[in-house]
Amino acid sequence: MELNTKKALREHYKSLRVTLSAAQEKNLNEQLLSQFQQFKWEGLGYVHIFLPIKKFKEPDTILLENWLRVSYPQIQLVISRSDLKTNMMDHYLWEKEHLLELNKWGIHEPKGGEAILPDQLDAVIIPLLAFDKAGNRVGYGKGFYDRFLSACRPDCLKIGLSFFEPVPEIKDTEPADIPLDYCITCEQIWNFKR
Repeated sequence: MELNTKKALREHYKSLRVTLSAAQEKNLNEQLLSQFQQFKWEGLGYVHIFLPIKKFKEPDTILLENWLRVSYPQIQLVISRSDLKTNMMDHYLWEKEHLLELNKWGIHEPKGGEAILPDQLDAVIIPLLAFDKAGNRVGYGKGFYDRFLSACRPDCLKIGLSFFEPVPEIKDTEPADIPLDYCITCEQIWNFKR
């Protein structure tokens, strides 16, 4: 099977991630944090970040969050709550004292807080399973992030996180798919804005 369609890539990379050993996962997260620290975070106010789904071995964004809070205290972090009926997300300022709860997919979400609109965001850190050399990405297939990103300002930075390097091309992209501006991997920062 060729790895150039969303379905094939989704299955392959989901499987690849869940078979990582604890040591491999820890090592990849440390490498990802090292690259994340090289990104230019200066001048950003509101940055949306996702909370990792542990069972899918998503990148540990808690490491990234902790580093951002110390290194860039002016950045206001934002997290989402999903509405599983409408497949939309609401966004809230992530104050450490706010309680989080698990949704049915195993994602920690805020119970409430100060609402933030998508057009207030300067950057969105995006979960993904795979991406290609043009900045196209493959998520879990529900379209939550495409709908969310379409409501953001055109200058809002779209930053993917991946343990793995890009595939050459995703063949079945659609007009509604929103590409990345950057993708941070364990080896480098891919820039698609050039």
